[in-house]
Amino acid sequence: MAEDGVPPVPGTVATARIGAALAVASALNYLLWLGWDRERVVESDGSLSGPYEAWQVVGLVAGLGILAVLAGRLGLPRIGTLGVAGVMWLCWSIDAAMSDDGGLWVVGAVMLLPAVLLGVGLVAFLAASGKTAGRKARPGE
Repeated sequence: MAEDGVPPVPGTVATARIGAALAVASALNYLLWLGWDRERVVESDGSLSGPYEAWQVVGLVAGLGILAVLAGRLGLPRIGTLGVAGVMWLCWSIDAAMSDDGGLWVVGAVMLLPAVLLGVGLVAFLAASGKTAGRKARPGE
């Protein structure tokens, strides 16, 4: 810890380790909430829905938010955004490609990528700026 109580920005090796840990955590988050569910539900009108329920998506997004805040608070919002959002997108894309015979997963992947990058990035950079703002706002220094 530095004298002001804020952890210093990690070096290159530590940054790589933190980035790898965030990427692994993002993959585990995906597997925990969505990766296991392949079952589609036949609705009363005969159409198919799913495979995900709303609570699964909420859980996934909450996990992504926690990882994004962690990355920002560690001073690594760029690494966090790329690692967390990129790996989540890759997991979803692989999962969707394996279960879609029609090729429409590509459309979903194209729409998901900017959304997840923007969402995780916004949270990570806000968390990082909150850490910096807290450090600057101390009176008497």
